[in-house]
Amino acid sequence: MFNKLTALLTAILLQSWFLCSADVQSMQSKGSIKWFTNYEEAVQQARSRSLPLIMFFTGSDWCSWCNKIDEEAFDTRDFADAAGNKFVFLKLDLPLYSPQDPQIKAQNKQLQQKFNVRSFPTVIVYDAQQNQQIGTTGYRAGGGKQYAAYLNKMISDYSGYKQKMGAIDNVKPSGIELKQLYCQAKELGLNNDVNKIIKLGMVSNQSLFFQTERYRFLATEGQIHGQEAAALKQQLLAADANNEQQIPYHVAVIEFESICEGMSKENCTTELAIAPLVAYIEKFGTKDKENLWRIQMIISQVYLDKNQMSEALKYAQKSYDSAPASVQADIAVTIQNIKTLTSTTPSAAISKK
Repeated sequence: MFNKLTALLTAILLQSWFLCSADVQSMQSKGSIKWFTNYEEAVQQARSRSLPLIMFFTGSDWCSWCNKIDEEAFDTRDFADAAGNKFVFLKLDLPLYSPQDPQIKAQNKQLQQKFNVRSFPTVIVYDAQQNQQIGTTGYRAGGGKQYAAYLNKMISDYSGYKQKMGAIDNVKPSGIELKQLYCQAKELGLNNDVNKIIKLGMVSNQSLFFQTERYRFLATEGQIHGQEAAALKQQLLAADANNEQQIPYHVAVIEFESICEGMSKENCTTELAIAPLVAYIEKFGTKDKENLWRIQMIISQVYLDKNQMSEALKYAQKSYDSAPASVQADIAVTIQNIKTLTSTTPSAAISKK
């Protein structure tokens, strides 16, 4: 009797196990991934499993492109098979009409501000171990398999970057390799790495590129009038006196951007702001057809922003005359818009400086 009862219980347990197993297999066959909604839980899970975190900023009841990512990528078996066990997934929904838990709503708004999310959908890949944003993307056509491949490549590139940076003091990279690392460091926002790579690059066979980037860095830090920046500028312009490598062009643009950055803080006239660009045109404009029309259009925009319509129109027309046929139609629209604004703008504003 005892043996029969044991056999019966065993059979029931085995049947239950097979049913549970079948349920698990059924869930896996559908290709689902687990979404967290609590940020702290997701980060803890990512750290404990040593996995990158996917943060999906979505608007479930108003953003059609957000829903397309779900339908075409995240909800597919292809995506789950290719990426389901390689990431921890956090869905941060910001609906307009649907009810939502107040704590989750506040959390998602706070994270939107923290990660400067301005468009939807936004997908952020995040290294929870290092508190480092790896990359950002949004909707991408091609289905779940291709979307997973893109995210996996992002992780692979990031891992390769960290490995190379870890060995950079022992293995001397080439100038080209340093440029690649520099671009990755800039994209990742790793300023310490950026400065370290620039320092190494300035004595490599890509020294002009890195000297230019150092000059750019000093300009963004408000040190463009300092001794180091002045010495760098002199060195750069001497090394490419004929603009064959476009160093004078980059120097002019860097100086223009630096002046524009400080225009709201200082008593800066329009003429002072555009002076580096005008000087570049006077010296190299006839030889640099590729950039001439672009610079003229930038100058036009500066004048337009200051309501100096006649000068804005003059430089827009110059840009049209210098531009390739492929973009002249767009510039013509700008010219017409300036003319329309001129006819509706008081004369005092037109000549305002």
